[in-house]
Parts: sequence; C-alpha cells; structure tokens
Amino acid sequence: MSGGSLTISGLRKSFGGVEALRGANLSCAGGETHALIGENGAGKSTLVKVLSGAVKADSGEISLNGRPFDVSSPLEAQEAGIATAFQELSLIPDLTVASNLFYRMEPRVKAGRIDRRALRQAAVALLERLGVDGIDPGRPVRDMSLGQRQVLEVCKALNRAPSVLILDEPTSALLPEQVGWLFGKVREFAQAGGIALFISHRLEEIESLCDHVTVLRGGVDVGSGPITEMAEARLVELMLGRPVDRVFPDAPDRKSQDTICEITDLASPPRLRGVTMSIKRGEIVGVGGLQGQGQLALFLALFGAVRSTGKVVVGGRQVRLRHPRAALDAGIALIPEDRASDGLCMTLSVRDNVSLGSLSSIATAGFVNRSKERAMIKFAVSQLNVAMRNLRQDVAALSGGNQQKVILARVLAQRPSLLLMYDATRGVDVGTKAEIYRLMREQCESGTSILFYSTDVVELVNMSDRVIVLHDGQIRAHLEGVEITESRIVAESVGGGLRRQVG
Repeated sequence: MSGGSLTISGLRKSFGGVEALRGANLSCAGGETHALIGENGAGKSTLVKVLSGAVKADSGEISLNGRPFDVSSPLEAQEAGIATAFQELSLIPDLTVASNLFYRMEPRVKAGRIDRRALRQAAVALLERLGVDGIDPGRPVRDMSLGQRQVLEVCKALNRAPSVLILDEPTSALLPEQVGWLFGKVREFAQAGGIALFISHRLEEIESLCDHVTVLRGGVDVGSGPITEMAEARLVELMLGRPVDRVFPDAPDRKSQDTICEITDLASPPRLRGVTMSIKRGEIVGVGGLQGQGQLALFLALFGAVRSTGKVVVGGRQVRLRHPRAALDAGIALIPEDRASDGLCMTLSVRDNVSLGSLSSIATAGFVNRSKERAMIKFAVSQLNVAMRNLRQDVAALSGGNQQKVILARVLAQRPSLLLMYDATRGVDVGTKAEIYRLMREQCESGTSILFYSTDVVELVNMSDRVIVLHDGQIRAHLEGVEITESRIVAESVGGGLRRQVG
C-alpha cells in the first residue's frame, strides 16, 4: 500500500437544486490519517458517498494512486480499494456477525451453497486477528449493542484489505476501550501505507489520531494543513465561519430543591436490577458507566417501552409506566439512541415529524387542526435553527444534526416535565452540540428536569449537576460537585476488576 495517494479536485454535487458540494478539494498521501471535519450539512457525507460509489459527482476529478477514479456503484468502489465504515451502519440486522463480515465474500462449496462451517471459522479468525473479544460470530446483528455493531462495521471494512479506509463518525457509539482499539487499528493501517480518512466531531480525537485535517463549510474546503498547525479554536472558527466563545454554557448558581421525580427500586430484568434515585426540578442528572450496564433499560423503563417493576412518582403522583403513552401523559419524553430507526419517521416531512408527538392535543375527531399544528410547530421550531427548505421537506433529506433538531422540536412541543436524553449529541457537529447544550440549560431554567446519558464523558462532566454511574443494572457511584471529573467517572465505570472487552 505504500506510495498511494488520493486527490479530489473541484468536486460538485447537487440534490434537487441544493448544492451539497461546490468545488471541494482534498489531498491525502499514503501512510497518512487525514481528518475531514465540518458542521452537519457541510458536505462531508456527500463526499464520502461519492468516494464510496453510492452517488456520482456532477463534476470534478478524483485520482486514486495516480489513476482516474470513476466508479458508479459501491461494489466498484470496493474493487478499486475504497472501504467505508458508515455512521449509519451498512450491516444487515437479520444476518449473523459472520455473514455480515463476509457479505459477498462467503466461502462456498462446489454446489454454490455457503459453507457455514468455513464461514464461521473465517469470522473467528478475522475477529481474533483484529483483537475483538466477546462477539459470537453466529449471533444476529440485531441483538447486538450499537457499539458492538460499530466495531463490526470497522472490522467489515478492514476485511476488504483496502488502500483507502473511510471512517464516518466511527467513535460516536463506542466506549473508551473500543475507541482505543479503533485508534490502534487505524494507526496500524496507516503505518502499512494505507490512507485513513477520519470523520469526527470530537476535536480531541482528531488531535490525538490524525496527521492532517481538511475543513469543509457549505460544500467547499475552507482550510487544510497539518493538525499540529491548526489550533482547536481555529478549527471551530473555520467550521462555523465565526468564532465561538465557549461550547458548554454556564450552570445556574441557584438550583431548585423541589423533587420532580422519585424512582424506587426500578427494575427491568435482566439489564436493570434495581435503581433508586431522585431528580430535582430543573436539574440535569448525568448517567455514566460502561455500555450495556443498564443505562438503556433505565431510560426505556422510565418511558414505558419495556416491562418494569418498582415505583415511579412524577410531580407527586405515582405513575404506572405500562406503555409510552402513559409516560407521555405523565410528562416524560424521550430522545432515543438511534434517531433514524427509533426517533423519526424518515418517509414523513419535518412538519409531520414535529407534530407526531402532540396529535392528541391538536386533533379533533381524528382530524388534525392545522391552525393548532402551525402554532405548536412555530413554538417548537423557533427555539432551534433547523436548516431546511421548508416544513414540507422530507426529514430523510436533512443532515444528521438537523434530524436531531427535529426530534428536539417534537419533544419541546410536548413540554415535558422530565426529559430523557439518551446520547442525544451522538454524531452531530460542534455547532449543533453547542445549541443542544444551550437548549438543555434553557429548558432546566424553565423547570424541566433532564436525565442525560452520554458516551462522551466530557459532556457528562460539563453538563451534569449530578452523575450516577451504573454497573450491572445498579448504581455503582453517585457523584456531586468536585467529584464529577473525567477520571472519576471512568474509574467508577471500569473499577472493581471488571473485564474490559472491545466487543
């Protein structure tokens, strides 16, 4: 792979009159890990789709290893040496781990049937070679955590033995030890002469891993150079087109002592074994811990999406959370982990997605009162800067960050007293994150309480008034004030002799 190169010149691509790329340029050399950053909607995903063969550019030139790169399908891109690990995963949920890892590459017997034994052996060997433990090759992908699926997505890409490895927000769902594993594999790949194109909104990761960086804004490259010469403040300014004073807003000095939610021995076996805690009005309670320790079960139980036992009191009234409708009626709203599959109706418009959670208040005799709907949407959208053509635009056409804003707008329209935010900033840019953080503080000042899970420990430290750390479905630690530090949260998450696994 040594001596390779990737050059992009004047790349343009439009969708329905909207220019996603307006003459973008990029240059990478073999042995280099090159960061590609920019706000959601800056053109990163479109550039990746062009390189991956998913869409064809309108104009511009691409050269790979000194030869013109002109492909019209993902298969052609793979054959040319491009492998992509997508943020919106390309894995097939109903297939096993082994079948996904070797999709279209399965070992076969003479009759053409897949050799299941050889397939499993190949998957075991691949996972062992890549240093991935704790994953059964025969397990269906749909039964795995989002972090495990992201690890598999990277393994699948590496299995293609590419000359260019594209990593699109690969760490957004990973635990710290999984991130360490990924960085090790990327460094090995680059040291062998490959080109790693790394896309992330986490600037500290880019500074740690990458050699060079290119910034996109509005479909055009607005800055490029060695990472050592690009300070974080300069990168943020290039991304946004303006300086940003700070990302995390200040916490209010005064906090209410009124309790909005009392949770007693909440359990949802086997993941959640019994959680007792309280949440005060206007408070942000962070939730940390290794993935799969009961965090998701806690949020789903509080939203009535899974069966649970225990006692939940909201606003002084005990509620029976048998289904999400009961939670919504009690003033509990959820921003789910996976916005594409659990949060949005991708075939519906922005308007319909925003109003979907408030139909009971804007519909009469089964018909939506459009006047009430417009007023409700205006209230919700006015607090968020959703980049869209109009409210009738399909939500699927929006960038990831703007899709997340649509979910936030729908939740704001419901005016909850307790907001459950499960990794709500995953895969969104620094500008959108700053808006979400600001919105969280504003909602708390108006009396809303927030239960906030994040895989980004920095977020927990800077946005939480208190932090609970879960292990094995129970609260391991309860941190307040000066105890809320990155090192303390991580130590409580992995302490006690826990075995740390990549999977």
